[in-house]
Amino acid sequence: MIKRLTIILLVFLSGLNLSAQNARFLGPLQGMNHRQKGYSYQGMDIYGDWLVSCQNKGIATIYKLSNDGFAKVSQFNLATFSKVNHANVISFGVEKYDANDPLPVLYVSQSHKKPYEGRKDLLFAERILPDMSGSTLLQTIFYDDKNNDFGYALQWVVDPKNQMLYGYGNTINNNDPANRHRIIKFRLPKLSEGDQVVLKSEEALENYLIEDVSGFSFNPIGQGLYILDDMLYMPTGLGKEDALSILYVWDLKNKTMKEINLQSCTTGELEDMSSYKGHFYIQGQDGLFVLTDEK
Repeated sequence: MIKRLTIILLVFLSGLNLSAQNARFLGPLQGMNHRQKGYSYQGMDIYGDWLVSCQNKGIATIYKLSNDGFAKVSQFNLATFSKVNHANVISFGVEKYDANDPLPVLYVSQSHKKPYEGRKDLLFAERILPDMSGSTLLQTIFYDDKNNDFGYALQWVVDPKNQMLYGYGNTINNNDPANRHRIIKFRLPKLSEGDQVVLKSEEALENYLIEDVSGFSFNPIGQGLYILDDMLYMPTGLGKEDALSILYVWDLKNKTMKEINLQSCTTGELEDMSSYKGHFYIQGQDGLFVLTDEK
């Protein structure tokens, strides 16, 4: 079933202007055991015509995109598959393990309240095998949070254009009225730096609270992250009146926030997003949506 609904949407992709936009439901995703508790959809990113969709524990499904929709290609457990790998955000980087690999390195945010092999909030750099049948772990990135910068869960997102790495998360948790939201910025480590990389607070290029630098107040549940042209996109919400689906857009250069209500054009819990051929694609628990200027 195709749903076409209209929304007034601020769009930052080239070629799209501020105007009445449509959201198109492309269809349900085909995750492993996705209707069972514990297999929720989480991180998603797009490279070329390939979309990688992750589920809790680190299950990956690869789809081939086209103008008509998407088709499932493969499904497998990531090398870091674990009950404590939430795979909350995924981002393609810029390096390829082998020049002939169809996909660059995939960065996977663990983002779980419990540690993975003794450390918490890790970022895994995984190589998806050339036949897309599995992955291997190339590098583990860890932030040595000795200043207690982050609370419940730290999320990571790659800015491939500028080859930067951003961390985003709560200072406490989203249920605490004193909670704030921190951004920390590092140079994206190269694979040649080894299989274990520790990031230290004194190495950060930026470290600030969104509320302090902008005066903007918000307290959503941390879900997806995506960076495009110096904008950090954060889809949030459960598609309910008491938890509206809001796309927050943080200007990484000018330190300003915009909020876009997606309640009327998407359904269910929103998880992560990316872009394909000039349009935003949003992964939710109900399936895949594309924000488009088509009438």
